[in-house]
Amino acid sequence: MDDRAIRIAVLLAAHVVFLSAGALRIIRGSRGHLLRSDAPWFLQYYPPLVWVPFVLAYFVPVQIPIAFELRLVGLAIAIASALFAAWAMWSLGKSYGIRMDLFEGHRLITTGPYRFVRHPMYLGIATFHVGATLAMESLVLLGVTVLYVVPFTLARIAEEDRVLAQGFGDDYRAFERRVPALIPTPR
Repeated sequence: MDDRAIRIAVLLAAHVVFLSAGALRIIRGSRGHLLRSDAPWFLQYYPPLVWVPFVLAYFVPVQIPIAFELRLVGLAIAIASALFAAWAMWSLGKSYGIRMDLFEGHRLITTGPYRFVRHPMYLGIATFHVGATLAMESLVLLGVTVLYVVPFTLARIAEEDRVLAQGFGDDYRAFERRVPALIPTPR
């Protein structure tokens, strides 16, 4: 496996998430709103915005030498993380949406990857960036992951928790007490 093959594999892993989002949007169709989030636009559109740094790093490689074995570990992390994020998206089914609005038929999902963390899609996206950083030997992606992806993800989680608590009340608050936000830990 050479550098080009690793970069293509990372890109294909990212497409698992992109294609899942597109497919779920088609499956979901139009729905009436139950609750519209008043979060700033950039938090509303976190899913596509968080991929901008990856695309930049993919096409503007500023590489740092990393052992080939560690690059393969990074590739495995990127692939597993993309699959985990996609599993989270598909577990939401018709409740999936890019914005943080709640719609008719929206349900609070606490099964599948949501048993482990409240925001498994965001965990998958953040760890994908870490794996892609290693796999692509990308100094740009390392910096952007630390300075942009992680803080942006934490801001989105805080706002989404607020919206879900507003929409699902005590059921969501009990879920919050029971399941950690991002890092799976025993409770």
